[in-house]
Amino acid sequence: MPPRARADASKLLTDRGCAGVPGQRRPGVALLTLILAACAANPTIVFDPESVPLDSEPDSPPDTLVGPDDTGETGTTAEDELLYEQFFDVSVIQVVDIRLSAEAINLLHQDGRTYVKGAATINGVAFDEVGVRLKGSSTYQDLDCADGLCKAAFKLRLNKYVQGQLYGGLERITLNNMVTDYTQSKEVIAYEVLRQQSQLASRSNFARVTVNGELMGLYTNLESADDRWLKRRFEDASGDFWGTAFSYGDFYTPYLDTGWVPKSGSGDLGKLEAITAALDGFSGDFFGELGGLVNTEQWLSYWGWCAALGNYDGYPFNLNDVLIYFDPSDGERVVFAPWGTDESWAEYELTGQSWEVVGGRLGLACLYDPACVDALRDHIRAATEGYDATEVLTLAEAAWALTEADVQVDPRRPYTPADVWAYRDYYAALIPRYGSYVRDRLD
Repeated sequence: MPPRARADASKLLTDRGCAGVPGQRRPGVALLTLILAACAANPTIVFDPESVPLDSEPDSPPDTLVGPDDTGETGTTAEDELLYEQFFDVSVIQVVDIRLSAEAINLLHQDGRTYVKGAATINGVAFDEVGVRLKGSSTYQDLDCADGLCKAAFKLRLNKYVQGQLYGGLERITLNNMVTDYTQSKEVIAYEVLRQQSQLASRSNFARVTVNGELMGLYTNLESADDRWLKRRFEDASGDFWGTAFSYGDFYTPYLDTGWVPKSGSGDLGKLEAITAALDGFSGDFFGELGGLVNTEQWLSYWGWCAALGNYDGYPFNLNDVLIYFDPSDGERVVFAPWGTDESWAEYELTGQSWEVVGGRLGLACLYDPACVDALRDHIRAATEGYDATEVLTLAEAAWALTEADVQVDPRRPYTPADVWAYRDYYAALIPRYGSYVRDRLD
């Protein structure tokens, strides 16, 4: 991937007669979105969508606001919880068979993102009626194509046609096709590291998927982000929960209703608008002006761990691939969760991506405030030290050993086994030194 073009924010400020952006290590570390009017007195952070990298695409738009059958108590039993744990056990490949009629397949060819009626068997448990749709943006593929190598990604909604139908307390199953990941593993490894470090990360592992008995290959089995995801992570799951859509997701008025998709809660834009208003009037005190709306400690921890893993595909680096929740138990301050980790371990020399190269307005506000930059650096150091202590390479090697045979026989694999082995060898050398690599860019 060629380096992404970034504007030189320091030069821009100098040209306007302003001081350089505090805390930045070198020129060219922010997008053109950082435009300061009346610089000394009232810096205004303006979002310019044209300056966002063109290859900034979300992994997949989330399902829209959940229906009335999804809003009740989780109602899971001890047996459900055991099944849930087994379903996301990183040492076991799950087995999912999807069954579709000819009519359902034809409907998916016409509109793959609309649920059709199908059936599924998950680790031997049969469901006669489930919703099935395809998913992805840059990763979207049809069920089949001329060369037979299309590898569709899937969403299963178990309670679409049978109210209350669950598997391990789950309503939805998300199966990612990994078509942009040469290692066929980064998503699972990164999510597992984040989970172990108490970040708000989905559970994930691998799945072997068939459609009507035909092997589709190896997939990421990713815990879907919905109201049940919330109930496993928050004392109060009644708040507003959002994900980013195909459009830009940022705290910027023209893009609030198109960039954010409600996943649970009221769907009211009011809290997004409040953060937007605070950024519109931002004068340089990040914690004082935004601390009542944003859980700043959690925000910086999230940013720090994104940096520690080189997970620069989502917010605040790009304007997508993030989940946000307004937590009622914390005064409805917003918290952040990663979504889409398949481009982790990015290297600045190859991608132009780094901890301080951001496009999101909330990130730009932090970079303007020296106190926030200092706190962010501390969080990144702590995250990279936690990364070093996590034995990430051990997790990666276990994932690679587990999936070696499946990669070999995957009939719709996006890369040859030789490519996969070569890239796994490359990351086997990069992963152990990545923490120190990130720390070196802090100074």
